[in-house]
Amino acid sequence: MSTPERPTEFNFPLSWSGPDGIGASPFDEYAEAERPDVGEDGQDPAVALRRTLGMFATGVTVITSLKDDQVHGMTANAFMSVSLEPPLVLISVDRRTKMCTMLHEGMHYGVSVLCATQAALSDRFAGRSDKEEPRFVVVRDTPLVDGALAHFVARVERSYWGGDHSLFLGRVEYARQNEGTPLLFHGGRYERLGQTG
Repeated sequence: MSTPERPTEFNFPLSWSGPDGIGASPFDEYAEAERPDVGEDGQDPAVALRRTLGMFATGVTVITSLKDDQVHGMTANAFMSVSLEPPLVLISVDRRTKMCTMLHEGMHYGVSVLCATQAALSDRFAGRSDKEEPRFVVVRDTPLVDGALAHFVARVERSYWGGDHSLFLGRVEYARQNEGTPLLFHGGRYERLGQTG
């Protein structure tokens, strides 16, 4: 069976990127007129945009990988389902992070969807605290956070430029779910389902 041809929109030359697919690109600079209108309150436009994007409530995940028998992880809420056939997910990773330099086509990453009782683990993987000691289960040579609401192991199929982030499209090879309530993030803080303001 032959592999179907990729759509032309994926045939974009990446010759300007660094050896790990990260680095400056011609898209990093854009005209002032192209910047979004985020209001006139005198606030830094990047901060205003981040606060506005924070109005979109998301789940909280920990992205993990294994390199030289060492677990690397980071908190992320930029995770989404892309396709069921084939099974694809997408993560967005800041290009300045160690995780971004580690991921490349063919490598595996884990996604652990945190439950409402795992806020301290989220803080640990975001570098805000070291109080909570994580425990992992290893599936297909990929660490996953023990006790999470859902687990995925995906193999990087493609990576894409995403401004100050890189996007990693992964083919799901393993998925499991557990009982529980999700940890949510909204307006710069953790929330829970059914919580009232």
